[in-house]
Amino acid sequence: MLHDESIVPLKHGEWPYRRSCVLRYSVAMLAVLLAFSVRYVIYGDLQSRLAFTFFVPAAIVAVWYGGLGAGVFATVLGVVFGEYIFYSTRGYMFPMGVREGMSLGVFGVTTLICVMLCENLHRTIRRLEHLLAQARNPWQLHGDAPALNADALVLHGGYLRRTLAQRYVLTALAVITAFGLRYWLFGTTETRFPFIFFVPAAMIAAWYGGLGPGLLATAAGLLLGDYFFLSQHEALGAVGELERLAIGLYSVSSTMCVLLFENLHEHILRLEHAIERAEQHHHSVHLQLVDGAPAGA
Repeated sequence: MLHDESIVPLKHGEWPYRRSCVLRYSVAMLAVLLAFSVRYVIYGDLQSRLAFTFFVPAAIVAVWYGGLGAGVFATVLGVVFGEYIFYSTRGYMFPMGVREGMSLGVFGVTTLICVMLCENLHRTIRRLEHLLAQARNPWQLHGDAPALNADALVLHGGYLRRTLAQRYVLTALAVITAFGLRYWLFGTTETRFPFIFFVPAAMIAAWYGGLGPGLLATAAGLLLGDYFFLSQHEALGAVGELERLAIGLYSVSSTMCVLLFENLHEHILRLEHAIERAEQHHHSVHLQLVDGAPAGA
C-alpha cells in the first residue's frame, strides 16, 4: 500500500491513561478531600449525618477524569472516610445498623453504576481513537489485518445514532423504575432518601441518550421526589433546611454526572466525525490514483 510521507502517524496513549498515574489519582484524592471538607463545613461536626452522600460527586469526577482505577479508588476512599470518620464514635464497623447499611449500600450502588457507565464511554473513546489512527495511517496494518472499511465499521458510540423515541423512552423507563423502587421500599411516609434511586436514573438516561434525556430525568426525579417523598409539607411548596440540603445534593450530583457524561459523548462524536473525514480523504486519494491523477492534485 502506498505510504504517504506527508502524514505523520497518530501517536497517543490509551484514553484516559495518557494522563499520568500521579495526576489521575491526585485528582481522585483531591475530589474526595473536597467532598469531605464541604460536608464538614455544612455540618461543622463529624457525626454520622449524610456520611457517604457527599462522596458521590467525588467518585463521579474521579472516574470521568481518571478512568476505572481512579473511580474505584475514590469510591473506596469515600467508604473509608464515611465509615471510619463519620461513624468512628461507635468504635466498631460490624454489625452495621439499618440506617448505616442503607447509606453505604446506596453510595456503593450509585457510584458503581457511575463507574461502569463512565468506563463504558471511556472504552468507546479508546476504540474510536484506534480506528482513527488506522484510518489516517492504513499502511501501518500488519500481517493479514484487513484494511479499514467505513461501511463495515458501525460506529455505535454517538448517542445521536439512536432515535429520539429510543432515548426518551428509556429515560421514562429509568425514572419510572426509580420511582417504583423508592415507593416499594419506603412508601411515602418515610422522608429519608427521597431521591435515592433518581441519581442512577439520571446517570443511565445521560449515558444512553445524552444531555437532553439526562437533564429531563434529573428534573423528573426532583419533581417526583419532592412531591411524593420529601416531606409532609405542601407539595412543591416551602421546604426546611434539611430538605433544601437534600434537594441541593441531588441536583448537584445528577447535573454534574449528566454534564460530565455529555463531555465524553462530545468527545466520541468528534472522533466519529474525524474517522469519517479520514475515510473520505483516503477514498478521494484512491480515486485519484485509479484515474492516474497525482495524489496531491
